[in-house]
Amino acid sequence: MSSFLISTKLARFARFAAIGSGLLLLASATLMTAEILARRLFGHSLVGVEELVGYAFAIAMAWGFAQALFMRAHIRVDLIYLLMPVRVQRVLDIVSMASFAGVMGIVVTHAWGTLAESLRLSARASTSLATPLWIPQALWLTGLIFFLICLIALLFDLVRAVVSGNQSLAAQLGASESALRRS
Repeated sequence: MSSFLISTKLARFARFAAIGSGLLLLASATLMTAEILARRLFGHSLVGVEELVGYAFAIAMAWGFAQALFMRAHIRVDLIYLLMPVRVQRVLDIVSMASFAGVMGIVVTHAWGTLAESLRLSARASTSLATPLWIPQALWLTGLIFFLICLIALLFDLVRAVVSGNQSLAAQLGASESALRRS
């Protein structure tokens, strides 16, 4: 069954997205370092660096969320969870993932509204670069949508594993890292 998991295919793409996010952050750090050196050594600041780095950070985070999901890097407080029977843990896994997807659905909806408003107004950043805001917002929103798709796919695979009685796969898909280490 694991070869038919939707989330497995998405996890591969999430890995590449995370690498791209890391490279974007590295480029941002390099650009910020160059800006600091130019200011200190030559008394001249590079225009728009803070703005570009801010956009890059938001975009990198949005595109990195999915990899964090697949790596179980999001924080879960599971003190009571670990004391529960396995079946209750699986139900809690489903509820927590569905809740997470619901919250991300709200975030994506509002991010979509922000992008739509920027497009409607032809909004530009009030900086010297005057960046058309739809560009970084579209890249940010696309990363958030990808994360939501990954959450929904993982939830679908988890529910399918629980319904089919494959507790081992269900644990791999939904259990917390500490729960997996205990078993």
